[in-house]
Amino acid sequence: MQSLLIVCVLLAANLAFSQQSGTNTSKSHTMHAQGKGCVRPGTGDGCFVVHDIKQHRLYDLSFGATDSKPDLYTAIWFEGIGYPHDAHCSKGRPVHVSHWKVLPGECSKPVVTNPKTK
Repeated sequence: MQSLLIVCVLLAANLAFSQQSGTNTSKSHTMHAQGKGCVRPGTGDGCFVVHDIKQHRLYDLSFGATDSKPDLYTAIWFEGIGYPHDAHCSKGRPVHVSHWKVLPGECSKPVVTNPKTK
């Protein structure tokens, strides 16, 4: 009888612990994010996208209204707060940038073609 009671207590403790540990890893928490890559335009107004090739991640960058913003097609390093929810630009992991700096190097720009005239 005593061993049955111990087994029941252990099972209940295991169940409670697994539920608690699941909330610690939930997607509702922000995280520190940093990366580097070329700034490209996103799908919406004010959207900036950076593809960090080394980390194999695509980031949706947002900046404060009064913060300076990098020019498009500029290589940057950035850090900020990453959010688990979908980005409004629908491209990558959303990050609100707190610090960034320009890196040496050039980023490719899209090729603009002129339509042929007759």
